[in-house]
Amino acid sequence: MRQFLFITFMLLASITMKAQQIVFTPQWTPQAQFAGYYVAQELGFYKEAGVDVLIEHTSTSDIAINRLRSGKSNAITMFLFDAIYQIGHGAEMVNVLQTAQRSGLVIAVRDDNIKTVEDLQGRRVGIWRSNFNQLAQFLNRDYRLNIEWILFIQGINLYISGAVDATMAMTYNELYWIMSSGFENKKVISLADIGYDYPDEGVYVSSEYYQKYPEKARAFAEASRRGWEWVHEHPEQALDIVMKVMEREHVPASRRHQEWMLREVLKLQCPKGESKPNFQLDATKVESLSNLLIRHGRMDRVISFEDIQAR
Repeated sequence: MRQFLFITFMLLASITMKAQQIVFTPQWTPQAQFAGYYVAQELGFYKEAGVDVLIEHTSTSDIAINRLRSGKSNAITMFLFDAIYQIGHGAEMVNVLQTAQRSGLVIAVRDDNIKTVEDLQGRRVGIWRSNFNQLAQFLNRDYRLNIEWILFIQGINLYISGAVDATMAMTYNELYWIMSSGFENKKVISLADIGYDYPDEGVYVSSEYYQKYPEKARAFAEASRRGWEWVHEHPEQALDIVMKVMEREHVPASRRHQEWMLREVLKLQCPKGESKPNFQLDATKVESLSNLLIRHGRMDRVISFEDIQAR
């Protein structure tokens, strides 16, 4: 009888531990964009915080939000725009850590005659075949530019070949490849500078997990924050860890690109005019972005700061 009770206890303990494990999925494949989480794992910050974190990366057929909805993942990274949109359409999740404070979205100009956003009138512009394209479409409507959008999945081939007059890009990704291809003197129009400065990445935990294990979720967020703070202080060592993760996951990598990416990501984590991150979600940004989505017919209800912020 004692042996039976012992086995039962051990099985229940195992099930409980597994249930409390946090399966965390960054929104893309391994890269410096997620350095803080790799550092927290590698240096034992998660373990010290008492959380068992399993980092499982996404793929084109198994995207982060779908993993969260299905229960495969308990936590994911996501841009604020996408998070508000998804919550407005029924996704149950809360923000536990806001890493980015600014937007890295830009329009990389190829035609030298384009000096301002108004000069994009009737132009051919490359755009992602994903949710990243929505802010650009709002800009197109707000400025009445009548842009001809040319869709792409990833890469800069449209830009390099001259098939477009400009292209959407992230400062830490496509913009690097454009500049590395001999176009470093071309103009860049930042969406943040023309009224669309909405923070990029944050960490979201499913509402179900947060309700069941709030302490674990908060400990995970705090350890992740600690990881990012360490990255800010030790970027070169953090880059070593990133490269190790990419090699382990068999992801081809250029250290030079990853160095650029990390530098740009760390910049975006600092509020405008400041040199240090605060990792706080800005309530005014949530309200403004929610109203923008409603104004453009993408949602029919307001998502408030209280709706999205873990408490």
